[in-house]
Amino acid sequence: MNLSIIGSGKIVQEALPVITATPGITIHSLWARPHSLEKAQALAARYGISRVTSSYNDILSESQVDTVYVALINSVHYDYALQALQAGKHVILEKPACLCAEELQRLAAEARQRHLMLFEAVTLLHLPAFHLLQTELLPQLGTIRHVECNYSQRSSRLDAYLHGEVLPAFDPAAGGGALMDINIYNLHFAIALLGQPQEAHYYCRRGFNGVDLAGTAVLGAQEWGCLCTGSKETDAPSFGLVQGDNGWLRIDGSVSTMSAITLCLRGQQPQQVPLSPATHRLAPEFAAFADILRHEDYATMNRLLDHSLAVLRTVDSLITTAS
Repeated sequence: MNLSIIGSGKIVQEALPVITATPGITIHSLWARPHSLEKAQALAARYGISRVTSSYNDILSESQVDTVYVALINSVHYDYALQALQAGKHVILEKPACLCAEELQRLAAEARQRHLMLFEAVTLLHLPAFHLLQTELLPQLGTIRHVECNYSQRSSRLDAYLHGEVLPAFDPAAGGGALMDINIYNLHFAIALLGQPQEAHYYCRRGFNGVDLAGTAVLGAQEWGCLCTGSKETDAPSFGLVQGDNGWLRIDGSVSTMSAITLCLRGQQPQQVPLSPATHRLAPEFAAFADILRHEDYATMNRLLDHSLAVLRTVDSLITTAS
């Protein structure tokens, strides 16, 4: 994978040391808006990236670049991804992939028509602990009846927002807010386990500009129920809890990292589940993307893309029913 990274913000700064250490990925270039060019040049010097530019057309016309990683504000994901696909590039989209299912459906059709790959960067789906949970732990729980997730973390940008400065993280027009930022991880987790819900409703607390500062998504189907809570205005212990008719399973911390798992089967004592040594949370997903591209594994790519579409269809329902 010869990669061009589109953006220079917080997630890019976190991802760069991971990507540079991932076998099968070479960072060809780094794109940034003109006002962020100096920051991007400093990052490029630090990580040995030879080219920095503020021209997206230059990136898309570069034959050496086969993949772009779009790590910009949520509201521009669709436009940048569409241009990249039309230029014949594979695309990795930072989560959430798009603002609605219709946008992602259009991108998926474009990618499939051109025989290109399109990924959403959702950390938890590629974690070894999540694979263990799906393949070995969940079957022991029997039929899953209830899932509950809480990811509450006071935003470092909240004080600025409360003083009237609206940055993208709290701008509805930019795709900001608790649902699209941190609760999206909970939705990915729940839908990966349970499938797309038959019903979905979102109860949220809004700020002065209408952005959801915190909220709980209530998801349901005939056989199961689910609560997904995300807050950008308060701190609380984050967790995931899965209840089956033969026991329960608890994840300590956000489901996006899955740092510890406890399993308790009916009639037994709770047991800590041994997990593989921790790596950076972003490492498994970029290794997976490189592997899928290298093996031209379109079946896996399409399965992941279908999952992302199910999540955004649920998001559409939540936004429609929000109160």
